[in-house]
Amino acid sequence: MPEFDPTKQLDSSKPLMGTASMPWKHVLHLTHGHHDFHTMPSRIEMIPGSLSSEIAGLKRDLVSPAHPVLVSNVLLADHAGQELVYVYPDHKAVRFDIRHTKDFIRKYLVPADYTPTPVYNPFVKTEATQPAHSKDPPVDGANFTEYELDRDLVLICGHTLRDERCGKLAPLLQDEFERVFAREGLEGDIGLVSHIGGHVYAGNVILYSQHKHRDSVWYGRVFPDRVQGVVHETVMRGKVITELYRGPAGPADSRQT
Repeated sequence: MPEFDPTKQLDSSKPLMGTASMPWKHVLHLTHGHHDFHTMPSRIEMIPGSLSSEIAGLKRDLVSPAHPVLVSNVLLADHAGQELVYVYPDHKAVRFDIRHTKDFIRKYLVPADYTPTPVYNPFVKTEATQPAHSKDPPVDGANFTEYELDRDLVLICGHTLRDERCGKLAPLLQDEFERVFAREGLEGDIGLVSHIGGHVYAGNVILYSQHKHRDSVWYGRVFPDRVQGVVHETVMRGKVITELYRGPAGPADSRQT
């Protein structure tokens, strides 16, 4: 185990169940341009011109408060070209130009029947006005290229400048997951994810299964000596390890079956 700052020790006693904040949709951004998560800025939504910044600026007017969205940077293989994101629990990869971020949100990140609440201006004596996007034309699907995701995905929180605990543990966990996957003859993607919450429970690991009928799983306190068990029980058998389980990485009503 790595050594941590005395002021940033891990919580080893609190029960993990229910400690995860569950988004309705999880957007994983692959073409963010950061190749070293040790130097990636602490708040990705504050990076000018980034997809995270674009979505953060539009979410208030577009996204349903009852259907929260989490946007994360992930470090997998190198990708170039237009924006590439994975959307879970949809199990979809989507490519698009950042100019179409607003339509991306409308198409993928809000319920089909969602109607934004009218905006009230207390300084103007008029009826509530509809948000500007209420008059937008239908989304042009031709601006988006998508395909289904059919591989296991292991995401390890490794956002060092947000919190060193995950930053120190993540490389050890990634190496161990890669060793176990290779030893078991498994194919899948293993990479780092930006801040997802709960650094006091590091290592944080999110598992998205290639099998759409399986729930996503969010674990905490995963140390290298637990990786073999996580792979055997959860990746291979679809079983949850209760003492590591923080919750699902998406609410039940959003999961595909």
